[in-house]
Amino acid sequence: MLKSIVRISIIIIFLFAEVNTWASEREQQIRKFVEDELKYHPEARLIDLYKNYFQDAYGPGHLIQDATRAGAYLDWELQQPCWTDQLLWQALGANHDYYRVNLLLLKNGTIPRDTLLAGMIKSAGLARKPDLETWKKEWNEVLQLIKQTRPDLPNLKSDERLIAKAFSEGNVVMHHSKQYETTYCPHYRIIHRSVFERWQKQYLK
Repeated sequence: MLKSIVRISIIIIFLFAEVNTWASEREQQIRKFVEDELKYHPEARLIDLYKNYFQDAYGPGHLIQDATRAGAYLDWELQQPCWTDQLLWQALGANHDYYRVNLLLLKNGTIPRDTLLAGMIKSAGLARKPDLETWKKEWNEVLQLIKQTRPDLPNLKSDERLIAKAFSEGNVVMHHSKQYETTYCPHYRIIHRSVFERWQKQYLK
């Protein structure tokens, strides 16, 4: 009897340690995601951190409803005059399931146009796309860590309310902040890690 109790106690302690280790690793991943985004884009606001994390979960699906229109918009975007952001690619979120690929790589001929469009379509079907309630819970975990580590983030409270309002309306898609848009003139597409890794071997050596 005593041996059984000891064995059960050891198992419980082991499982508790495993859970704590997972939680600690998860927290470190989230903190790293926040640090990286603010390192690359120091003018980013909470809403931009949200968009980064969102894109890693939902991919580019909301942008690929019509492949012909997506191609036409891509051609229009390549003609825009402002190309401030020189970061050529960026791993997203805490899981790095998706990457932002700067359209400079298309503009300078590194990645062919048709390859990019095909990669976008392929990437759209690979997102995990959590349901709203799961997403709200996941984002709240991230939000609490952001508020702990970056309480001085500009527009923190107003952006938090804006995101909460979107959730209450059943919406999860947000746009970049005006500050981010003005400072960085972002031009990128969201590509799944598996596609990006193939491109690294073929185009980004």
